[in-house]
Amino acid sequence: MTRRRWALVGGLAAASLAAGCASSDDGGTSSPTDATASSDRTALTVIELTDAQPGDVIALRAADGESSVVEWIDRRAGTIRSVDVSDDELSIDDVVTLASIEVATDGEQRGLLGHTVIDGVRYAAWTEPGTDHLVVGALGESGNGGNGANSSSPATVDRIVWDAGGTAGDAVGGHLGATADGQLVLGIGQLTDWAKTHGSGAMLLLDPAGTPDQTPTVLSDGYINPFAFAVIDDQLWVADNAVGDDTERIGAIDLRAPSVERDDLDATGSDPRAPSALVGLPDGTLVVCGYLDGRLRRWSVDPPRYGDSFGPCLTGSTVLADGTVVTATADGLVAIAP
Repeated sequence: MTRRRWALVGGLAAASLAAGCASSDDGGTSSPTDATASSDRTALTVIELTDAQPGDVIALRAADGESSVVEWIDRRAGTIRSVDVSDDELSIDDVVTLASIEVATDGEQRGLLGHTVIDGVRYAAWTEPGTDHLVVGALGESGNGGNGANSSSPATVDRIVWDAGGTAGDAVGGHLGATADGQLVLGIGQLTDWAKTHGSGAMLLLDPAGTPDQTPTVLSDGYINPFAFAVIDDQLWVADNAVGDDTERIGAIDLRAPSVERDDLDATGSDPRAPSALVGLPDGTLVVCGYLDGRLRRWSVDPPRYGDSFGPCLTGSTVLADGTVVTATADGLVAIAP
């Protein structure tokens, strides 16, 4: 059983992990504005997930219609799970399994990679066993939409929405989001078959009612591994990874008239962080989780730069209705006070 521990979390996380790891979440409700640097806030260990390895707990999101329920993916197990972070002294017995999917996990970044909910239906992105294809699918009734119940059976795959073809072991992408009008947003990495044919990774728009051979709409082009993104109002904010002499980039795409490509986004001007999650906070600022430094850092729009650490974060982040930020560390969930 995990007794909650409030502590001032400071310093740099010792993350001796490979670059380019992927993760993230759906963002907040306000468009980002200029952000000032700030030091780490008070952080709380919510629950220890002792069966998880670094890079397993990804794609955090606040459950629809709930004030304190957080959902996340266990990438290699192929499960979507949730817990009410307002409960005291949580244990693994308090965790609910919402969905379970068979996934391919060879390589650094294959597995269950993204999920979102549109009109009560949960959608997910994963790499298929046997083929290693990246697919997006709709899940069945059980576990959709909210916290579910311990006695209910986990949701499974109902139908495939899109098949992106084969994948390498990394630069897969696979994070999912949703637009206000109910379309799926998928970030796809450069080492997928679709991207190799297309010429680069991309931010894609998919019809959730579409068939596996549907032609996605390309919202923005030229990406490497755009796992960290969030739809915030009518903008799609993206933090992309980098390879070689390239630089990581962060910026916004106007969903009403997308005309921005990766090279138009702002260079971070910092050492590589391997962005794994991006979240809009209720006060309008933006924070980005880094896999390499294990920190959640504010992002300033003007001038474009990172601020100081907001708290610990390795592979995922989301924000609750009261402004509490919940992040994924190597082996659990942490809540950062608003």
